[in-house]
This record gives sequence, C-alpha cells and structure tokens, in this order.
Amino acid sequence: MAEIIITLDSLAAQHNLAQIEHRLHNLRPAFASMGEYMVRRTERNFKGEHDPDGVAWAPLTAAYKKRKRGTKILTESGRLRASITYRADGVRVVLGTNIKYARAHQMGYPKRNLPPRPFLGASTEDERELGEILLDYVKGQ
Repeated sequence: MAEIIITLDSLAAQHNLAQIEHRLHNLRPAFASMGEYMVRRTERNFKGEHDPDGVAWAPLTAAYKKRKRGTKILTESGRLRASITYRADGVRVVLGTNIKYARAHQMGYPKRNLPPRPFLGASTEDERELGEILLDYVKGQ
C-alpha cells in the first residue's frame, strides 16, 4: 500500500495556526469591518431610494411632496441618514440608529399612512460579502 503522511511539524505551519487561533478569539476587527461595510451599503440605499435588495421605496404622496424641502425620500433634514452607526464587539456587530422615527420609516406606520421604506438590512449579495470579510480576516488577509 502506498501512503502519504502529512504532519504539522513545521514552525511555519504552527505559527500560521496560532495566528488563526488568535484571530478567532478576537473577531472584533472583523465585525468592525462588517459594520463599516454595512454603513456604506445603507448610505447607498438612501442615495438610490431603495431597500437593501434594490426594491424602490414607495413614492412620496403628492401632498407631502408639495410641502417637503427637497425631492429625495427620507432625507428632508439628513438627520436619519447621518445617524446610521454600528457597534462591534467580539461576538457581533449591530447596525442601527438612535433616531426615534426611524422604526416608523423602516417598518411603516399604518396609523399615519406611512408605507415601509426599509433602509437597514442585508441583501444576499451583502451576506456573501460579509462572509468574505470574516473569512479574509480569519485568513489574515
């Protein structure tokens, strides 16, 4: 019988494994990179006036459009758009805003006839990219 035996006796292999182990125990930098990516993606949603999957937001009503400053949806003052931040630690990243009215825009508010205009979230493409960010970090790239 022919066989090959592979062992991790080399110092280089041991060093590489130690580096991977260290990165696995300190994922905060990867989660911070993910947060930065998602803030940029959310900015793109505001600019394009669409949800994370690229579906256009409901248009403004004619009555609201008349009294609104500017023509862009969800950007009258720019406060909501500028408030998107993330918090990263060693186990997760949380993307969001502290603006109270954000939930009504994200989810809709039927009592006020406000349709949902989701700006937070991850598309399938984003999920792939987030996986790549994590994998690149673990591999040390």
